[in-house]
Amino acid sequence: MSTTTSLQSDAVKLEETMIRQARESFQRLPTLEIVLDRLLLAMVPDLKSYCTVAPEIELQSLDYLPYEDAMEATQAPSLFAIADADNWNSQIACVVEPDLLFSVLEIMLGGRRAQPNEWKPRGLTAIEQKLGRRLAELSLKGLSKCLSDVSPVSFNIASLESNPRSVMLAAPRTATVAVRLHMAFEDRSGHMTFILPYGNLDEVSAKLAQPFLGGRSPTDSNARKDMNTQISSTTVTITGVLQEMKIPLRDVLEWQPGQVIDLGMTVDTPVVGMVNAQPMFQAAFGQRSNGALALRVIQSLLPQETEEEIADDVSPD
Repeated sequence: MSTTTSLQSDAVKLEETMIRQARESFQRLPTLEIVLDRLLLAMVPDLKSYCTVAPEIELQSLDYLPYEDAMEATQAPSLFAIADADNWNSQIACVVEPDLLFSVLEIMLGGRRAQPNEWKPRGLTAIEQKLGRRLAELSLKGLSKCLSDVSPVSFNIASLESNPRSVMLAAPRTATVAVRLHMAFEDRSGHMTFILPYGNLDEVSAKLAQPFLGGRSPTDSNARKDMNTQISSTTVTITGVLQEMKIPLRDVLEWQPGQVIDLGMTVDTPVVGMVNAQPMFQAAFGQRSNGALALRVIQSLLPQETEEEIADDVSPD
């Protein structure tokens, strides 16, 4: 009898779990995920300008869950910057956690060489709130830039809160994205969380839910320019391939020192320049005035799209 009761209880729990998971199975937003990847790069210049230290930012977690669960998962007490999302008729929250707030505060006030102190929960002073508000403004500015290609929007901070229970952006079961970032400033680090309820934003949610089909944005161009700057001094080995031909192995095994191999080339036959086994250009084989052998590039073998991207990246603003 007890075994039957236990099995029935387990069955009920299983059904409840399946129903709850079905209700909380929210639609993923692939385009938003791409936007957030770009955000990691877009935030660095503004934060470096403000904090004098370039942070290393990584996406720690991205969760789709009900609004009430997203708020319960945030660390308390934290600084909740409630921002009005113009053009969306909605609000989002940028949560500056204490570890990030006090890491930046110590860096900006000259405590970079001091040993980091463990923060004890307490109320935030006016200066600390002002600093946290500025961090949130810079981060929301970067998010607005990254979203501009999908749905132009501007975020304006309306209020600051320290208790997540005082923040009501949406109904408790509204579909929400919680994005937690980890920021490292040399030997100090901290966290920031974006709370974006999308369950009430039909038009914007539809755009963000579309599969990402590629494309470029101003953020991508800036990232390419930064990468080109970093690798501009890198050296590569160029291999000149005179000719390729197929020869039976039995003929190769019979080769003797001094034997001449006819490559079937003429003076006008182009040489292929290769980098890491990738054909890069065709060149004419010749000799410089000082007697050194040389190659003169006569045709690029890069795909047309690649050439256009490189031209865009190196063109002056």
